[in-house]
Amino acid sequence: MAQRQTSGLALLAVAGILLFVLTNWWPALTGREEAETIDDPHPAVEKREAASKAESYLSELTGGPVRSTSVVYQSDQLLSGYVQKERLVHAYKSRYADQVPIDFYRVELTGSDGTEYIADVHMKTGAVFGWQKRSRERASSPEEARKLAESVLRKSGASPESYQALPRDRTAPYRVVFEHRTEKVGEAKLQVAVDVRGGEATAYRVRFGIPQSHLDWVKAQDKASASMTQWNLIVSSLMGIAAVVFSILHRKRIAFVRGIVLTLLFLAIYWINNVNMFPAFKTLEAEGYDPFLSDEASVVMIVTMNVVVTIMAVVCYFSLTAGQSLWKDAGRDPWPRWRDASFGREAMSGMTRGYLLACFMLGLQSLLFFIAEKRFGMWAVNDPTGSLYNLLRPGLFPLMAWTAAISEEAIYRFFGIALFRKLLRSTFLAVLVPSMIWAFSHTQYPIYPVYTRFVEVTLLGLVFGYAFLRYGFVTALFAHAIMDSLLMSFSLIDMGGAGSAALGLFYIVSPALVGVALWWLHRTFAGRRPPPVPDDPTPAA
Repeated sequence: MAQRQTSGLALLAVAGILLFVLTNWWPALTGREEAETIDDPHPAVEKREAASKAESYLSELTGGPVRSTSVVYQSDQLLSGYVQKERLVHAYKSRYADQVPIDFYRVELTGSDGTEYIADVHMKTGAVFGWQKRSRERASSPEEARKLAESVLRKSGASPESYQALPRDRTAPYRVVFEHRTEKVGEAKLQVAVDVRGGEATAYRVRFGIPQSHLDWVKAQDKASASMTQWNLIVSSLMGIAAVVFSILHRKRIAFVRGIVLTLLFLAIYWINNVNMFPAFKTLEAEGYDPFLSDEASVVMIVTMNVVVTIMAVVCYFSLTAGQSLWKDAGRDPWPRWRDASFGREAMSGMTRGYLLACFMLGLQSLLFFIAEKRFGMWAVNDPTGSLYNLLRPGLFPLMAWTAAISEEAIYRFFGIALFRKLLRSTFLAVLVPSMIWAFSHTQYPIYPVYTRFVEVTLLGLVFGYAFLRYGFVTALFAHAIMDSLLMSFSLIDMGGAGSAALGLFYIVSPALVGVALWWLHRTFAGRRPPPVPDDPTPAA
């Protein structure tokens, strides 16, 4: 029976691999390269070189020595989204990619007098195409500002006659925006913005003015995403409260020591990742955001995220404890104990099934993305907050596969399915509802339209739910961890370099090492113990 199950999963895994290859390499296989998508950044210029270029540029501009303090990867997500949604990527790349890059480095610098600067550097050419000086000075008069801005425009090599000055924005009275009379991509016109404060230019940037219709569309999509994320937080919080209540009510039937190791592992990896994301948090932007306060904002984000993650760990732990009693009531035990004689074998078989399921789900996910892109106009923008280029140690990133697997399988599968099965009296709905709740939280990723991500993750949740009910918690946990490990390892390998490739391959096989280690440890240590006493011994007659 077990062999037939494995054979069936092996066939699904082969199908998944074929789907993954076909959908991801479709342009190469058909000879039609995708011209209307923005690829992940592959810098031709290293961060150190970008910092050097920025130092040279600003030293010449200011007439004094300037040194760089940090470099992060940044992206113009509005421009990226606009050219993809309107199928203008080829037009943009062929004319403006060298002048107005979507992906770029942002370098923070400090002058010898303590003045702070920011420079935006092209990731392919190393050219500085924008800069800003920190200034608290008042805005200059409109006439003075325009004359000074025109002077800056001339020095950049542009002709003021080719541009027209736009009306001054009341929210930024210090800024003069010139719009090119003819150069545009779709309805997005080429612009040059110059900030003038205290009688001097304090910022210069080249950009595209994104049409208001696109801005409104993105705002509506982000609002829908925020609403779904909010619902995830509300319902997940209620599930967490329910888990605590069930744990208290059924405390005599629960082994509270179970789940501690998984919870601590989740917490430790997540805390490390939050610190690792210090540069990524510097890229967060919002209306009225001061880029010169990015260090302080990053520290606040790390502290805030650590608090949030601690709360998530509490919910995860009580989901693992409460789920025990709910599954006992259902007459099932989907999570083997360490003391069980079968634990080692379950770890090995769960790991094996996990790899097979992960391969199938990778193919399924790729197929869903392919359909969403071709039939529903799905597109995605690069997210600097989730980029490996914005981590202190990119090699630690794939560890996050285990945090997602532990928390999400504990909350939405081990506890969620048991809870909704008890409430709804339907196994299908018990799998579907937690999958939808889980999918709500994944709409916050920059993939548009946001409903495509909701549908995709809900369908993946159904597969995880099936795997959990059919094979148990260990298999679902391994499948989730392996799938995320594969995706994250591919990103690590894609960065280039022998070191990244070797580390990526290590993370791909690491779940297998975990399974083997659990099997060996259980056989070596748990095997020496006397047989366990049953949980519910039958009273003597």
